[in-house]
Amino acid sequence: MKKSFILIIFAAFISSNLFAGCMKGEINQIDAKLKNTNISEKQKSEVIELRSLVVENEHSNSELAFQSYEKAMSILN
Repeated sequence: MKKSFILIIFAAFISSNLFAGCMKGEINQIDAKLKNTNISEKQKSEVIELRSLVVENEHSNSELAFQSYEKAMSILN
Protein backbone atom coordinates (compact mmCIF):
# COMPACT_ATOMS: atom_id res chain seq x y z
CA MET A 1 0.00 0.00 0.00
CA LYS A 2 2.74 2.44 0.98
CA LYS A 3 4.76 1.52 -2.10
CA SER A 4 1.76 2.17 -4.37
CA PHE A 5 1.13 5.55 -2.76
CA ILE A 6 4.74 6.61 -3.25
CA LEU A 7 4.64 5.42 -6.87
CA ILE A 8 1.47 7.44 -7.56
CA ILE A 9 2.96 10.59 -6.01
CA PHE A 10 6.17 10.12 -8.02
CA ALA A 11 4.23 9.59 -11.28
CA ALA A 12 2.11 12.70 -10.66
CA PHE A 13 5.24 14.76 -9.99
CA ILE A 14 6.96 13.56 -13.17
CA SER A 15 3.91 14.12 -15.38
CA SER A 16 3.34 17.63 -14.04
CA ASN A 17 6.95 18.57 -14.80
CA LEU A 18 6.79 17.20 -18.33
CA PHE A 19 3.94 19.52 -19.34
CA ALA A 20 5.23 22.68 -17.66
CA GLY A 21 6.40 25.28 -20.16
CA CYS A 22 5.33 23.35 -23.22
CA MET A 23 6.18 26.28 -25.51
CA LYS A 24 9.33 27.33 -23.68
CA GLY A 25 11.52 26.49 -26.67
CA GLU A 26 9.34 28.50 -29.04
CA ILE A 27 9.34 31.51 -26.69
CA ASN A 28 13.14 31.34 -26.43
CA GLN A 29 13.36 31.12 -30.22
CA ILE A 30 11.26 34.29 -30.60
CA ASP A 31 13.47 36.07 -28.05
CA ALA A 32 16.68 35.03 -29.81
CA LYS A 33 15.47 36.09 -33.25
CA LEU A 34 14.10 39.36 -31.87
CA LYS A 35 17.54 40.25 -30.49
CA ASN A 36 19.32 39.45 -33.76
CA THR A 37 17.02 41.00 -36.33
CA ASN A 38 16.82 44.32 -38.10
CA ILE A 39 13.12 45.05 -38.40
CA SER A 40 11.14 48.24 -37.86
CA GLU A 41 9.95 49.32 -34.42
CA LYS A 42 6.35 48.70 -35.50
CA GLN A 43 7.17 45.11 -36.41
CA LYS A 44 9.13 44.64 -33.16
CA SER A 45 6.17 45.81 -31.11
CA GLU A 46 3.88 43.45 -33.04
CA VAL A 47 6.24 40.53 -32.36
CA ILE A 48 6.37 41.44 -28.66
CA GLU A 49 2.55 41.46 -28.52
CA LEU A 50 2.44 38.08 -30.27
CA ARG A 51 5.04 36.72 -27.83
CA SER A 52 2.85 37.86 -24.95
CA LEU A 53 -0.09 35.99 -26.50
CA VAL A 54 2.02 32.85 -26.72
CA VAL A 55 2.99 33.11 -23.05
CA GLU A 56 -0.57 33.86 -21.90
CA ASN A 57 -2.19 31.07 -23.89
CA GLU A 58 0.35 28.26 -23.96
CA HIS A 59 -1.68 26.17 -21.51
CA SER A 60 -5.21 27.53 -21.81
CA ASN A 61 -5.51 27.92 -25.60
CA SER A 62 -2.65 26.13 -27.30
CA GLU A 63 -4.08 26.67 -30.79
CA LEU A 64 -4.05 30.46 -30.38
CA ALA A 65 -0.58 30.28 -28.84
CA PHE A 66 0.77 28.27 -31.78
CA GLN A 67 -0.85 30.62 -34.31
CA SER A 68 0.69 33.60 -32.53
CA TYR A 69 4.08 31.86 -32.56
CA GLU A 70 3.85 31.16 -36.29
CA LYS A 71 2.86 34.75 -37.06
CA ALA A 72 5.71 36.11 -34.94
CA MET A 73 8.22 33.86 -36.68
CA SER A 74 6.92 34.86 -40.11
CA ILE A 75 7.51 38.52 -39.22
CA LEU A 76 11.01 37.74 -37.92
CA ASN A 77 12.05 35.71 -40.97
